Amino acid sequence: MTDALVLSLADAHFSFHGSDALALAGIDLQVRRGETVAVLGPLGAGTSTLCRLAAGLLGERGTRSGSVEVQGSVAMLGEDPEAQLTGMTSYVDDEVRLPARLSGSARPVDVDAALDAFGMQRLLGRRLDTLSGGERQLVALAGLMTLGPSLLVLDQPALSLDPDARRLLSASLRRFCDEGGAVLLAGHQHDELTAAADRIAFVQGGRLVADARSAELTDAVLDAHGVWNTVGDPAAPEPEPSSERVPVPEPEPRRREKRLDVSALTVHRGRSAVFEALDCSAAPGEIVAIVGANGTGKSTLLRAIAGMLEPAARVGGAVRVDHQDLQGLPAHQRARWIGWVGQDPGAQLSSATVRVELERALPLPTRRRDRPRARAERAEAVARVLAQTGLTEHADAHPYDLDPAQRKDLVIASALLLDAGVLLLDEPTLARDLGAMRRLERVVHDFSAHGGTVVITTHDLRWAGRIANRTLRLG
Repeated sequence: MTDALVLSLADAHFSFHGSDALALAGIDLQVRRGETVAVLGPLGAGTSTLCRLAAGLLGERGTRSGSVEVQGSVAMLGEDPEAQLTGMTSYVDDEVRLPARLSGSARPVDVDAALDAFGMQRLLGRRLDTLSGGERQLVALAGLMTLGPSLLVLDQPALSLDPDARRLLSASLRRFCDEGGAVLLAGHQHDELTAAADRIAFVQGGRLVADARSAELTDAVLDAHGVWNTVGDPAAPEPEPSSERVPVPEPEPRRREKRLDVSALTVHRGRSAVFEALDCSAAPGEIVAIVGANGTGKSTLLRAIAGMLEPAARVGGAVRVDHQDLQGLPAHQRARWIGWVGQDPGAQLSSATVRVELERALPLPTRRRDRPRARAERAEAVARVLAQTGLTEHADAHPYDLDPAQRKDLVIASALLLDAGVLLLDEPTLARDLGAMRRLERVVHDFSAHGGTVVITTHDLRWAGRIANRTLRLG
């Protein structure tokens, strides 16, 4: 390996134990000092496996052949960056210092400078449990950077970040490269980070199939590789969302014509106010997108509407669905009107198979003699939402064997079964490739077409401009 090369993969193959298929095959990839290389592909293409192979994190999980060489040290931020917070600290400052302490480094850590590199100086002294998903992601990355790596590997780093945070991170990565570092990043979407990469490689079926420069990328090129595009002016003319529909039976008449009204909503945590007298509404059949920077309270707003805030939070104001005030009702009672799908679908799943998860979403009647008929109706309803969300062939799989986007779709399917009139989707685009985005769009459009009210939080402004009738900005 020459001095300029930080990472070199030559004819690299990898297969997981218990699988006859190659997860990666014949990978030839080099990353040089001062260079950012992006690897893009659809779900299951092998982008995450490639990141782990480069970072030396596959260990004994499978069989490797070919050459993988790294000059210097490697730090990796995985596809679930929140999981990389250690759980050993409660405050941002301590979390940033911890990686260096655990590595035995004697070099002092300048927490202020580490956070400032990502525009997150305002987080000094904050508790970790008060941060948004994007803020936690940047704290984890700031801690990794204190280790002084030669190669930084980032798997889907833009997932939880707002556009401004993506641009700040992109500038930080450029400074890191200008100082002699190298970056390998991977994902299923083309965003501000991949747009700033020096080279872009596409992966299909575990193989590198094409290279391109960012300026050469068009929607047609990205579509051909199963990657969806978040880059662009949300106000610019866009092609209409796909009108394709999943071939499912026509749903039976719904009771969805429900209007959502939130008035004078206040949320306080400790001595801090998240909201003061916030008003918003959504009409039947309307899709409303809520956008805003990390930490402005988008997830908190949806959780407050669904009754999912922690007991210590102080909540005031009114949440009404068709003039029925839900404030004070617990979440399970609000589920008659409101379906909530959070950022982390794993927190809402508890059954051994997809089918059982959905069957348990619908309670059986108390009287035993009514149960045979209810079971037949429930089986029919489950089959319908499995088809709607594209999960029919996964009905007997364990929910955690699904990819992240499919797990989110399973939680959406549970909400559809409850036949609530209002559907709240918190960052539903996370971890989706082009196919999964099209699936999400079909579900949202079908729900609204039958009179349902949809409220979505998202950092993807271009998509919000396509999918929503209105966009509200928190700030």
